[in-house]
Amino acid sequence: MKITLTDAEQLIVNYVAQCRLEANQLNGSHKKPSASGMTALEIDQQGFGGEMAFCRAMNVFPDFTVTCRSAARGQDNGDCTVQGLTIDVKTSKKATGSLWVKEHKKGCADAYALVVGTFPTFTIIGLANHDMVFDDSGRVGDSFVVNQMDLITPEIFFSALYV
Repeated sequence: MKITLTDAEQLIVNYVAQCRLEANQLNGSHKKPSASGMTALEIDQQGFGGEMAFCRAMNVFPDFTVTCRSAARGQDNGDCTVQGLTIDVKTSKKATGSLWVKEHKKGCADAYALVVGTFPTFTIIGLANHDMVFDDSGRVGDSFVVNQMDLITPEIFFSALYV
């Protein structure tokens, strides 16, 4: 499912990304430069853009809070709620990207969604429930990886409530 954010949605994404960046800087938390050369603002824009696209596809609102999430470890409740399930949305610029979830995210959501693309156009790939993500066979360092082919489409995921 491909989503291109509207002009209004893009303005919201840019505003929230800037606010999150400032909150992180005030807290002393700084994003490391990405391998792709993206700035911290672009990383926040890309991430929240993916969240906004996923939420539009699911007809729910994203989490608009701008607090420093890395400072509130253990208090992260995902990025949105769909049919009573908390969802943590992960975004990759790579069309073939996999779902990568850091170990410290264990327990912060019922499910994890993968969205690929480049702001403002994203494709919703699929979801994995908590047990699918935190399976030791997918461990890579301090992260867990689920390949795209193992993800469940949103239609099937939410119709069967894989949790």
